[in-house]
Amino acid sequence: MFDAKVAAVPADRLGSVPTTGGHSAKDIVAHITAYERLIVERLRAAREGRTTAFDRDRDGWESFNERVWAEAAGLDAASVLANAREVFGQLLREVKALSDEELREVTGITEHVDPAWLDGRAMWELIGIDAFDHYPMHYPALEAAARAD
Repeated sequence: MFDAKVAAVPADRLGSVPTTGGHSAKDIVAHITAYERLIVERLRAAREGRTTAFDRDRDGWESFNERVWAEAAGLDAASVLANAREVFGQLLREVKALSDEELREVTGITEHVDPAWLDGRAMWELIGIDAFDHYPMHYPALEAAARAD
């Protein structure tokens, strides 16, 4: 559904901020990709036995978002979309490598994931929150960009 919403935005408007305000479709894709990349980085680090302490977990999502939005502003739409496809593929591979037990409880690589991110929740919940549950928050802005509001 997220991909369909992005695809509905004409290429020449991907970098335009809707008149209703907010962020451009390109910036939203970069924002979503930053969260997905962070999941990938957490899982890879944990798989290597390294503790995963990231600014998103320690400083909060507000400061993480602020940094991500600022970085996204300087990126072109084509590279953002290509990067999004690459990172999403990495995310699918990393999640697929998790066992059912690692998704449900603190065991295996999950033992190396920063408890500040898990916050007492199962890995599957956090992956959802930072990935597919996150997408609908940006649907109205993507729909506005597609309509050229």
